Amino acid sequence: MSENSVNIEVLDLCYCFEFCPLRTSRTPSNSGRRFFGCEVPKENDGCGYFRWIDPKPSISVHQYPEVSSLMIRCKDGKNSCDRMKQKLKDVEQERDTLCEKLKDTEEKLNALRQKLKKVKLERE
Repeated sequence: MSENSVNIEVLDLCYCFEFCPLRTSRTPSNSGRRFFGCEVPKENDGCGYFRWIDPKPSISVHQYPEVSSLMIRCKDGKNSCDRMKQKLKDVEQERDTLCEKLKDTEEKLNALRQKLKKVKLERE
């Protein structure tokens, strides 16, 4: 067993003498960390027992708030990388459409130039 791993086969008993469920933190500063905690909230006369299972991350989210923000966005399914890839596809599609329009416009312009040249020659 590595020094960072914790044996969670043994359940914790809180001060209410109840087994504590294993929970996962959803707070930005500890997102994804597991812990044991009293099942009864303190507001309902719970004992307030609490013990982290997972070690504290080596990067402090207080020092790097963008890490916390990124973790939350990824967990919420709002992956900015996927959105950027989709935006890139949309822009590329729009570029291709505009290139086709430009090509058509240039062909029309060349045809008009040819007609103008013929008209000038006929006048002379």
